Amino acid sequence: MAEKLYSQTIDENIKASKDGFYPVPVLFYLPSTGYSFGVAFLYYNNPDPDNPDRFPDIIGGYGTYSTKKQIQGSVRVNRFFGNNDSRFDLEASYYHTPDTFWGIGPDPSTKVSENVTYNQYRIKLDFLASVIKNFYVGPYFWFEKFSLADYDPDGVIVKGDLLGSLGVTTSGLGLELILDHRDSLFFPTKGIFTDMKGLYFNKLVGGDVNFFRFDLDIRYYIGIANGQVLALNTLFNSTAGDVPIQMLPKLGSHQMMRGYPMGKYLDKNLWTVQAEYRRPLFWRIGASAFIGVGQVFPKFSEFSLSDLKIAGGMGLRYMLDKEQHLNVRLDIAQSREGTYVYFTIQEAF
Repeated sequence: MAEKLYSQTIDENIKASKDGFYPVPVLFYLPSTGYSFGVAFLYYNNPDPDNPDRFPDIIGGYGTYSTKKQIQGSVRVNRFFGNNDSRFDLEASYYHTPDTFWGIGPDPSTKVSENVTYNQYRIKLDFLASVIKNFYVGPYFWFEKFSLADYDPDGVIVKGDLLGSLGVTTSGLGLELILDHRDSLFFPTKGIFTDMKGLYFNKLVGGDVNFFRFDLDIRYYIGIANGQVLALNTLFNSTAGDVPIQMLPKLGSHQMMRGYPMGKYLDKNLWTVQAEYRRPLFWRIGASAFIGVGQVFPKFSEFSLSDLKIAGGMGLRYMLDKEQHLNVRLDIAQSREGTYVYFTIQEAF
């Protein structure tokens, strides 16, 4: 259940603070993991605080341990250069995560429930240069290694009929394009953000399998009176070739389709649309309401609107940093899969 905690913003009417560091305790419960506890943190620094257009550099991460011996640890770095002329992004993560394999596909009537644990190692990095203002292009590298740690001896995982079920290493190189017209990274109030990646995972760069993956993430922010914001987001993930089960697009996370357990619905393609209304209440307290619609499907010809997954919910926000508008969020989401609670730093998108 690999999760990430990130985004950003600077209010044009205030002076950007030079730096800030915020540790936040983490506590959550899931049936597959038990009670999990740990800490998340975020550190940011703006080398040019007099420039309101300069995005701050960010180091963020988290570490958790659960009553069922789950371990999650991740660090992410976002570094900008010059007047946002180029950017470097790095994620390094390790997960030892008891999880559930439900099977592949969108049909809930075909789901199984099998406990499995993998040791997972991840590295993602890119270096992007601004071709024109707010438009970045550059190379992208993505490495994942999965080794089987625990499994049901009578289940489908140990039989090895599913690609990657006994463990796999994937390594891919590709191209990333980012268009970033947001007015902020932590809490955008207007603008658009688009992130497009195309990667070829192959044996020549250290992987076990060959396949292609395409990811598209589009976010649009509309400012409303009195500090209210309508945030819109659509995600599209598509894969082709010999795709191991761990690398299939997965529906559900604390950022996308909140209310669905991540990985219960996975397939070669995924599409979601979500909207969130955000508003201040009083003092440093804010609120949100959100809804998401999505689906996974094996082929474009088999995409169906008849069984769309729908989830929604409400949340509270506490503003840690008034200058940067950096929030801690508590979201309660509901779907036909049940009720899920999320507590973390920064907005979902």
